[in-house]
Amino acid sequence: MEFVFKLESANVTDGERVDFGPFDHETGTQQSIPVSLTRKVVYPDLEVSALVVCVFTGDKLEIQNITVSQNGKFVSTKVLTQLALPAVIRAIAIEVIPNSHLWAQVNGEQMGKPEGPAFLAQVYWFEHVSWGSPRGSIMNYMNWSRTNANFHISKIARQFGLPGSHAQRPANSSN
Repeated sequence: MEFVFKLESANVTDGERVDFGPFDHETGTQQSIPVSLTRKVVYPDLEVSALVVCVFTGDKLEIQNITVSQNGKFVSTKVLTQLALPAVIRAIAIEVIPNSHLWAQVNGEQMGKPEGPAFLAQVYWFEHVSWGSPRGSIMNYMNWSRTNANFHISKIARQFGLPGSHAQRPANSSN
């Protein structure tokens, strides 16, 4: 199912930019994102719009507030289920993260593609921040099995630190 929406300016200035993930010396890139942002999302087929306020928590782009309106009508439950918020967050991330095309459109068929651990950490970070599928994207990009991807992701997590389920947790201490 394809979701049809378009992002528009909400006439609210984005917050200060912060870096996230590792710097990749191979590609010379560092990911960054505004700490806060607001976008208007228009759904032409649903005749509805949403004002989405997001914050970057240091781990993920999260929705802080969302206001949905339907041209003076009541907003139905059916409309609410069709807002496609994960796709909206991904589109917002692609818009606000410089060079996002490097991490958003990865596939296993590129010639001379970056394959270093810092780049793969950036792919993981991008997918996590944008509500995507970090492991799945790395599996696809590198043509790895799930087991092989898990092995390499664990190594990358120890080297660079990763968000979400692969974040390094402090060991519990016993007294």
